[in-house]
Amino acid sequence: MSRRILILDYSVDRSETALIQKYLRVSDDTTALYIENDDSFSAGLLTEGYTHVIHTGSSLSITVPAPFTGTALSLCRAFAECGTAQMGICYGHQLICLAFCGYGAIRRCHAGLEAGWESVRFTEEGPSIPGAGESEKIWQSHFDEVVVLPPGSVIMAENGHSGIQAFFSRELRLFGTQFHPEFDRDDGNRQFLHDRDLLEASGFDADRIIRDGPTVDCGSVFIGFFLDCFSAEEERGNN
Repeated sequence: MSRRILILDYSVDRSETALIQKYLRVSDDTTALYIENDDSFSAGLLTEGYTHVIHTGSSLSITVPAPFTGTALSLCRAFAECGTAQMGICYGHQLICLAFCGYGAIRRCHAGLEAGWESVRFTEEGPSIPGAGESEKIWQSHFDEVVVLPPGSVIMAENGHSGIQAFFSRELRLFGTQFHPEFDRDDGNRQFLHDRDLLEASGFDADRIIRDGPTVDCGSVFIGFFLDCFSAEEERGNN
């Protein structure tokens, strides 16, 4: 089936869309909106026939309401009611859980900033992710985390810093990742060098971090899983 993908880009510097688009097919019908306030959401989004929505990461904190937060939360719930598959990445992952569970679902990380190519352990809950092993190193940079999941969700990945590194809901057609699969080694290390002052202020050694990298092609594995998993389910439902 054809895939009609909507990227809702919450990044302050409008950087997320390009990172994600590398992992989409040329044949995909893709629309990206850069979200700054309520007016950033074009009218009629729910009637455009999107099969997949990707909510991106952001340097904003989910614990502080933004000018667009109310509309974004309403859209998360409305897309779920329409049966549209949604993926959230870091901020987007937290946004989805906030939409379904309220502010008790998110908080500042008790362990502080998580940053670097950090290991994530994958559970046996939910569908298997082709290409992902029991543990993988993936790009991390966040101060906030999810502590409560939408009803019926399962934890797909975890680590010692944040107990919910990824979740899946078949009923609500949701997939969320605390980690950032859109960063490959070059893009990820370039961002770490850009954020050197922030990292060093939090006790991280940026030069040590950039000697490391991911253990898999994270974008292909995790964004690909989201797109293929729900596309396959739709095709089965139409047969």
